Amino acid sequence: MLYLICTPIGNLNDLSIRSINTLKDVDKIFSEDTRVASKLLKHFGIQKKTISFHEHNEEEISIKIIKCIKDGESVAILSDAGAPLISDPGFPLIKRCIKEDISFTVLPGPSAVINAAILSGLPTDKFSFNGFLPKKSEAKRKIAIGLKNSNITNIFFESAKRVFKTIEIFSEVLDPNTNMAICREMTKEYESIYRGTLKEISLLIKADKIKLLGEFVLLTYPSSLKSQGFDLDEKFCLPFLEYLSPTDASKLIAKIADLPKQKVYKFLIEITK
Repeated sequence: MLYLICTPIGNLNDLSIRSINTLKDVDKIFSEDTRVASKLLKHFGIQKKTISFHEHNEEEISIKIIKCIKDGESVAILSDAGAPLISDPGFPLIKRCIKEDISFTVLPGPSAVINAAILSGLPTDKFSFNGFLPKKSEAKRKIAIGLKNSNITNIFFESAKRVFKTIEIFSEVLDPNTNMAICREMTKEYESIYRGTLKEISLLIKADKIKLLGEFVLLTYPSSLKSQGFDLDEKFCLPFLEYLSPTDASKLIAKIADLPKQKVYKFLIEITK
């Protein structure tokens, strides 16, 4: 049996009891970084060595893992932080397991993606996780251009040393009123969350109000309908009144369009006279 274990993204105590017990019981543990894994195992009194399993050797090691499981051994996979496969090694191994009908399961736990989505204050009904942003500026610019047509929250991992340049490029391409959040060092002692428009976030960075050290997650959401010049009209508003009172409809429309509730209510009353 293969166990894919989600590991802490900063606070070691976030590892689940089920994961701890599984790590104690399995025959072999493979990890993205044996030094990081050693620290985690030592924290919970687990006296086991781990075997290196990273992006540069995962094809080769995946074959060895499959053999171990076929020989009757149980195996656990650990990433450095968060969930295996999510911007981390493991996908080739899972493909092999499915092809060879080998059972595997996930032990859920910490996720930088989900943590950031919740902490951001941006809509979470739909979102897209885009992994690590590319290093090259032109590639980042293409991504920023693509965000112009997005109507959902977009989540990116970014290196601390490249955050300044990334925000600079985004500022050149996107509406300055684009909603943004930066999540830094989540679950750690100095966890910091910055929320605002792209323009506001850019000013914070330029003023050295955001410490560019540690782990970063960047999130964007398109600017409000108001900032895009949204105007109320009967065609848009009347369907709401088929199901809701003017009071309730005005609340919902105001939230959707980012407009004053009183202005919306007044408009609804006028079109229903």
